Amino acid sequence: MRFPKSQLYLIHGNMEAEVSNTRYELVASILTPEERDSGLTEIRSGGNVPLKLDNALSEILGELGTTSFLDDSRRVVVIHDLQDLFDAKRSRAKKAPAKEKKTAKPAGGPSRAETLIAWFRDVLPTTRNIAIFACTENDERQKTVSQESELFQYIVRHGQVIAHREKPLQYEFENHLLSQNAPAALTLLRDWIDRIGSDSGGRLRIYSTIAGVIELTLQAKCEAEARAAQVPRAQVAAQNFPCLAKAPEWKAKKMHDFAKRFTLPQLRELVAMSNRLQTIMYPTGEENYVPAWDEYTELLVMRLTMGRG
Repeated sequence: MRFPKSQLYLIHGNMEAEVSNTRYELVASILTPEERDSGLTEIRSGGNVPLKLDNALSEILGELGTTSFLDDSRRVVVIHDLQDLFDAKRSRAKKAPAKEKKTAKPAGGPSRAETLIAWFRDVLPTTRNIAIFACTENDERQKTVSQESELFQYIVRHGQVIAHREKPLQYEFENHLLSQNAPAALTLLRDWIDRIGSDSGGRLRIYSTIAGVIELTLQAKCEAEARAAQVPRAQVAAQNFPCLAKAPEWKAKKMHDFAKRFTLPQLRELVAMSNRLQTIMYPTGEENYVPAWDEYTELLVMRLTMGRG
């Protein structure tokens, strides 16, 4: 790959292999194999403690601030999965109530993110060194780089951002359900299950996607049935379908179209199966028999993609 010239890069995305390969190729485009021995530093979290500027800022600045006696040498510092890039920008101080404004204390010193950004602005250009942030995202665990973070916004303006993202599985999966494409839905479901392994958060995301489709479909069906029975509009609104009402207009229309493929008894059966799947995920230990959750999930997906044909 050919990379735009910069001293500051961010490589991120949910495609782990591509993020890793791009990091390797970028480093290779800057340093020769001989130079990597002394010119490359990779900073990672230690153990289960996430890498944060709270515990890594001094190391990052120390490595990037290192210079060599050789005029043409440079250092490359790769910072892996910095938590500050996953966290959205937050207000550093809560607003004081109106009556306390006169006595409010002045804000403290700069945050660590602001300190790093100031260093990138004022010091990094005086060196030949390069900072590379490499962040592997995980949609199932809702771990994605936040475009609201101060550091992300600075890199966008003054560095280079390389993204390797594929469409989150849950949205692609939902589209297969709504198009009643059973083979594609089942294939993606099995791939999704393989990816999450035993992660309970991933299982919950799968369940929530399926249960959400069923709930919205039932709401759309009830609303359509009420209107067909010429129930007054105000009375239909009084039924209160909060999830459907909050959905974007395009999605609400999609759910209404999807609901036409089912009868109310079919949807009630799907709701019962969805509730059963939830109990399978969280068994009490008192059941005589608990089906395998992945097999029961496949059965529910087949029923949901069947409709009335």
